[in-house]
Amino acid sequence: MKTYIPPELADRLRAVAEREGLSDSSFVRVMIETVVGSEDGNLPKPTKARREGKVTARLGQEVRQALEREAKTQHVPVSTWASRLLTARVRSAPQPVAGERKIIQAAFRQLRGMATNLNQMATVMNRGVFTGDNYAPTKEELQAMRREVQALRTELAKYAGGRFTFQIGEDASSE
Repeated sequence: MKTYIPPELADRLRAVAEREGLSDSSFVRVMIETVVGSEDGNLPKPTKARREGKVTARLGQEVRQALEREAKTQHVPVSTWASRLLTARVRSAPQPVAGERKIIQAAFRQLRGMATNLNQMATVMNRGVFTGDNYAPTKEELQAMRREVQALRTELAKYAGGRFTFQIGEDASSE
């Protein structure tokens, strides 16, 4: 189906479609389905990228190459890395990429499990019913292990914070 739309009307239509997060043709299709009724009664949803918005930026070759190198180290596309950098800057919050986020979450889960195990050991030790071989840790050894787990948790949080300072361009060596 083809139709002629005067340029000024096309501009207005394009502006409304953009506000709705749709392409021109998708917006026209939604309007037609609204008027004639869609078969299933459901209007199509715009893609996630269109709903959330799109930003286009022109970068100098040197900046683009640096961005490509950083994205490659993170194993993500340049657009994903640029999005993470901008989002981190605007939200003032870390924006790890998917793989990194999973690793950080898994590490925090491991540390939580270690802390739980230490608490269980302390409970059994306090009851005097330690089982297994003839070794039972001392109170000082358990406290030392707790301090180590807390130090690991602090280092992991510092790592995530360091990723943030890198993302917003601050010099991490000045800490």
